[in-house]
Amino acid sequence: MPIATPALSTVLDEAAKDFVASNPTSKATNDTASCSLPGGTTRNVVHMKPFPVVLAMGEGSYLTDVDGHKYLDLCAEYSACMFGHSHPVIKRAIHDAVEQGFALGGVNRYEGRLAKLFCDRFKTMDKVRFSNSGTETNMTALALIKAYTGRSKIIVFEGGYHGGLATFTSQSSMNMKSSGKKTMNAPHDWVVVPYNDIPALEAAVSENKADLACIFLELMQGSSGCTPADVDFVEACRSLATGADAVLFFDEVMTSRMSVHGYQDILSVYPDMTSLGKYFAGGGQNFGAFGGKAEIMDMLEPGFSGGGGGVYHSGTFNNNVTTMVTATAVLEEVWTEGEACELFEKGVWLRDKLNDLATRRKSRMYVTGTGSLMAVHFREIEIAIDDGSKLQARAEDLKELFFFDMLKRGVFLARRLMISLMIITSREELQTFLNAVDEFLCERAEFVELK
Repeated sequence: MPIATPALSTVLDEAAKDFVASNPTSKATNDTASCSLPGGTTRNVVHMKPFPVVLAMGEGSYLTDVDGHKYLDLCAEYSACMFGHSHPVIKRAIHDAVEQGFALGGVNRYEGRLAKLFCDRFKTMDKVRFSNSGTETNMTALALIKAYTGRSKIIVFEGGYHGGLATFTSQSSMNMKSSGKKTMNAPHDWVVVPYNDIPALEAAVSENKADLACIFLELMQGSSGCTPADVDFVEACRSLATGADAVLFFDEVMTSRMSVHGYQDILSVYPDMTSLGKYFAGGGQNFGAFGGKAEIMDMLEPGFSGGGGGVYHSGTFNNNVTTMVTATAVLEEVWTEGEACELFEKGVWLRDKLNDLATRRKSRMYVTGTGSLMAVHFREIEIAIDDGSKLQARAEDLKELFFFDMLKRGVFLARRLMISLMIITSREELQTFLNAVDEFLCERAEFVELK
């Protein structure tokens, strides 16, 4: 008589208990922090149950936590730490900036130089302004676009993430009255449309054309599972925005890493405005930028006298010296065409290897993404449990089990199983991850293999 498979929930509980037993210092640190910080952290994305891993340091491609465990870092600060934890050029730039005095209170000699570097790389950026994060960049650029167009409606897409004040995990989450769900989204006049759905987009543009300020999209939705936009969908966004006299706005905070000219250059579809962020200041400095057509950006000129008047954009730390110096060093010395091509190809190699492994092991696992950004998924399956009945093996539970098992094997991922590669991580190091995944697929075969 075959041995019955234990419930996935039982196995997951065991993995969580093992995690608790192996991480007492992380638990104690989080327990103390939770008295003053909701959830023990100031970033919901890093919260997890039973408690988050507390990290102590990073070196090269690796992280070490407060309990002394060492991990290959495949989270890379959610794509911001693209150059690793101790790149010598970046460390030198930060130290140089601090030595020069880092709160000067006026124009500094680096911001104009850095702006030119961005405008030279991104053909759609006639001019650029800096800010402190992707969220801040997107909110400021949207306000600018509304002022420029004199319109209020903004088309966004289900599954999109444009920072903590513009998150669209589902259509229903946008309607608090009908769904009962709360949101911290900025109170713009959002129009939420299914992603990669051209007919739905055409209908939304037609319905809102008279008051449509912009179409706002990620070229790959990172936070909701690394889903790339179809090229014909992006082309439709371009055509429809032009036809409606609206602004096409690409959020390339994550996808700009696909080439030194952004993912837009790979797709050969170009927007009117682009937002950037994350890695450009080395990964450890706050950074955001938005830029585009001169006729839009010129509204930020002090004393602007064209059309309906200008708008005011400021911020104490927009041009902080540490960020300006570090980002200049990144663009001039680190983020080269060769590095960008190698990183993209390394990502394609890893994703292909993972999907080949899933096929070879007849697994429900699959990996989506583009270039050096990807996400691990599991299809829903039914499994036999102890009493002989069937139980749905929820994909979310399998992802949770995968996360705990990878931690145990020395691999640190984003909790949602997003993988963001660093330029310094070798294929040999990534092979250790592939080996860990292979072990997981064999050990947990009863939950993940095709039936």
